[in-house]
Amino acid sequence: MPPRFSKVLIPQPRTKFLRIRCPDCGNEQVVFSHASMVVRCLVCGRVLVQPTGGKAQILGNIIRSLD
Repeated sequence: MPPRFSKVLIPQPRTKFLRIRCPDCGNEQVVFSHASMVVRCLVCGRVLVQPTGGKAQILGNIIRSLD
């Protein structure tokens, strides 16, 4: 019998880049899902991402995930 080869599983990263929209002015920008710094809107200055020590708290509207 020929030897059976099992699939080699390659781990996928849990982090992503996200395109989010500011709820106040509608500006769209790309942020990191595990941001370690506060991210503010480039137009109006509203806080869009709060770091939590792991996955960041997203305060804007997530439009899509960029893979």
